[in-house]
Amino acid sequence: MPKLTPAQIANQVTFVLKGHLKNARIGYIRAASLLARVREEKLWKALGHATIEEYAERRLGLGRSSLYRYLQVHDWLRDYHPAWLTRRPKGFIPEISDIGTLVWIDKQLVNAHLAQALRKELEAMRTKAMAGKLSEREFREFKNRVARRKNPLRVLLGRLRGIRRFATSLSHARDRRKDRPHRPRPQVEASGGGETMKWSSGRTV
Repeated sequence: MPKLTPAQIANQVTFVLKGHLKNARIGYIRAASLLARVREEKLWKALGHATIEEYAERRLGLGRSSLYRYLQVHDWLRDYHPAWLTRRPKGFIPEISDIGTLVWIDKQLVNAHLAQALRKELEAMRTKAMAGKLSEREFREFKNRVARRKNPLRVLLGRLRGIRRFATSLSHARDRRKDRPHRPRPQVEASGGGETMKWSSGRTV
């Protein structure tokens, strides 16, 4: 058998890697589907657990954040890519990290009041993520840019909430003063032997 060249070995390893990576993604999706079934049918109760979080932690070693990440991925696939939930999904499946990006993008695109320019940017980002070509840095910079666009409105809303809280506190303070019992105030009067303190009740000291 002829010896393989380094390029041939690299091609073989790459082919096998692609298969394993796709299987890993499919495995993640299947795990997400089964966890969704546990949630929907409340199967954790049959094993004596009070909540699905308790079941996931004790039976599967999954923390709360990991559990809900699986469920979020399942719900997104159910709504946007049901073909990936079939027994033998076909086509390119993005990396799990890219799926998180796609979930965020699709949630933004649902907004009917989204500016047209921003919608086009999001759709372009979505296309790149679907092809596995969107870098984490590019996505992070895009999210920061979107957040900066929203900041003026958030600042205004925050100020309005602050004004409302301040007005409410003033109102409560006035109410407390009204409910406080009246206390007589001393009045100082001068007399031949010095000063005397006369209370509003008429008592002289």
